[in-house]
Amino acid sequence: MQKSDKLSENKLNISSLNFFDSVNALLAKLPQRAQEIVKKRFGLASGKVETLEKIGKDYRITRERVRQIICDVIKKTSKASEAELFKQTEEKIILKISESDGIISEESLTNEFSADDLKEANSIVFLLVCSNKIIEIEEKGLIKKSWALSKDILMMVKHIIDLAKEVLILSEVPITDAEIVEKIMAKEKGLSKSKILNFLSTSSEISKNRFNKWGLSTWMEINPKGTRERIYLILKEKKKPLHFMEIAKLIDEFGLSKRKAHPQTVHNELIKDSRFVLIGRGIYALREWGYFKGTTKEVLKRILAENGKPLEKDKILQEILKVRKVKKTTIMINLNDRRVFQKKGELYSLVSRI
Repeated sequence: MQKSDKLSENKLNISSLNFFDSVNALLAKLPQRAQEIVKKRFGLASGKVETLEKIGKDYRITRERVRQIICDVIKKTSKASEAELFKQTEEKIILKISESDGIISEESLTNEFSADDLKEANSIVFLLVCSNKIIEIEEKGLIKKSWALSKDILMMVKHIIDLAKEVLILSEVPITDAEIVEKIMAKEKGLSKSKILNFLSTSSEISKNRFNKWGLSTWMEINPKGTRERIYLILKEKKKPLHFMEIAKLIDEFGLSKRKAHPQTVHNELIKDSRFVLIGRGIYALREWGYFKGTTKEVLKRILAENGKPLEKDKILQEILKVRKVKKTTIMINLNDRRVFQKKGELYSLVSRI
């Protein structure tokens, strides 16, 4: 085999390595203790990131000494940035940041490559820290921990986030990609859809919910905190009454809670909250849709009272089925209560009270 062929084979082997394998290969030449400490600190050993204090106790050294060892490893790894192994892994990351218009949140970047593998995700973070070409950007409460190819991009990122905040405050409800892009472009010409969405994804103040809609991070529709808020979000998004078991299922399907949603817990919360109205056997709707609480009989009384005149059976059925999911036989059983309703010919009315 010729020398050039060997080089090509080596390059192929390197490019086929994942980030975790690449980091292990980069650390292999360092002292054993230094490797172990860095792996613990960056979560390269178990996937769990350990504190300086805990690592110090494990090795009976001060947390400051742990920090020094880690800094030394990062410096040495950074100096190896021209090595083929480092360059290829770094280039993969740089390409992804370039595709995201020059900046990407750390969460998005690791999700892109790691496929829920914590060691792989933590390996990417280690490489980012060691890179001399990739810049960390983070502003508490404004910009999530992100990585960019230049600090010059930050001003434009903040500008687009400010435009989006204005749009969302006026909207008052979560909106889709297409809607937020259209409204921002109306405010400022020359921006691309890609740049708007990529820059917004780095914001701490603006987020997307599980239904892929943008809103302020403080909005309940974006980050529901409790079971009642999750129930409300499901009903609001589905725009129709649902059985409490279906609501519990959808909470799990859309990942609105880290814990499994139990149907009975969901049912209990539906009962307690006045925003939700029982309109059938286990079926609930939002009060804001025009539904109101009450038994079938109470709803019948309300329909007749609000109309102010006797109504035919078909008209009564039509009106009650708008606000209740009940069988027609159930409606008729209630309507035939002569203590409450009276029938003259084909018309029903309320019994007069003297």
